[in-house]
Amino acid sequence: MRNLLETLKNFKSEKYLTTTLYLSIPPEERATRPPKYRIRLKTLINQLSHWLDDQPISAEARASIREDFRKLEDFVEEPSNLLGVNSLPVRGLAAFACSGEGLFQTALLPYVERTTLVVDQTPYVRRLFAVEADFGVNLIALFDHRDAYFYQIDTRGIQPLDAFSFIRDREMLPPGMHGVRTPSGITAQHGMGERNVQMLKLHEQQQHLRKIAETLHELRRTHPFDRLIIAAPDELASAFPSYLHDYVRRTYAGRIQAHDKMPINQLYERVLDRLQELDREQEAQLLQELHETTPAMKAIGLPAVLRALQWANVRVLLYDTEFTQAGMVFYPSGTVGLSPDDAPEGTVAVWQVPDVVDTVLERALEQGAQVETVHGEARAAIQGVSALLRFPMSASE
Repeated sequence: MRNLLETLKNFKSEKYLTTTLYLSIPPEERATRPPKYRIRLKTLINQLSHWLDDQPISAEARASIREDFRKLEDFVEEPSNLLGVNSLPVRGLAAFACSGEGLFQTALLPYVERTTLVVDQTPYVRRLFAVEADFGVNLIALFDHRDAYFYQIDTRGIQPLDAFSFIRDREMLPPGMHGVRTPSGITAQHGMGERNVQMLKLHEQQQHLRKIAETLHELRRTHPFDRLIIAAPDELASAFPSYLHDYVRRTYAGRIQAHDKMPINQLYERVLDRLQELDREQEAQLLQELHETTPAMKAIGLPAVLRALQWANVRVLLYDTEFTQAGMVFYPSGTVGLSPDDAPEGTVAVWQVPDVVDTVLERALEQGAQVETVHGEARAAIQGVSALLRFPMSASE
């Protein structure tokens, strides 16, 4: 993805416009015939085509956009284009096209929160940066009472770390103590008391968890990761965090239900579901902060957020994925507004957009803001778009 980001971040055509697509592909939509995400893309293309008919665009630029749309539909209609490495499931697509300049680039993503189709002077690439940064590198430790396996998951897919995995082939017992392993675990030799058997089992478990923790400590150094997720039986999972080194423990992000015989595609899906749960937890925390903070430290609704963006004062942007609002972008400043009165001094061109929210997301990310979605009944509280601010700001500013 790094090569793609380098290609796109400075791309701009003086003659043509660039088409950007972010397409959400949730698992349940793949099962329908035709897939719902394909129908959604066709609808967006039809709507945007009608809107573009009324815009002052040159014939050459218009032909380039039509070709962009055709290429996007063709790409999405081929199922093999939406399979990750080793046929891993994909939940999102980013695509960037400027046919007049020969640009057509795509990236398969672990998720896309808001489906977007936009035509502008430059590609909307900031959300691609944001997905890579937010998803990060995740380390999965999958273990039972005997074995341990490790996997690394990032935006490129899932990679088994076989060099660090281990299968225990002997007992680790205190000096002078002996036991016999059966398929059900350690049992006593003839005449050996039940208490000693339990002590052996406890000692074995402690040694096993300690070895896993030491392996994770080494992995943190050689294969840096942002989150640690475990999959283990209940009694091991509850005890395990206390064995972790402090700076590994800070990355601990909970557990999933999985086992070593599970297909790697299914393991990947379980991790994506867990990361989505973490996002919902963070969403709840940010909504609580928005509710509790003073009026001067928040912007509620799109007009207030646009004022904050003009001052680069958005720390966290919260938005409803279903909220839309027509608006305009003023060039060369790139300022976003809702009417011609919002144009800053020095504006030489105005580009109207059918949905200004996508441009707001791009500008917020460009300013280094954290961008989070809001779901369910909480969407009413943010009035489409709201923000937590970096510094106090009055309503008149």
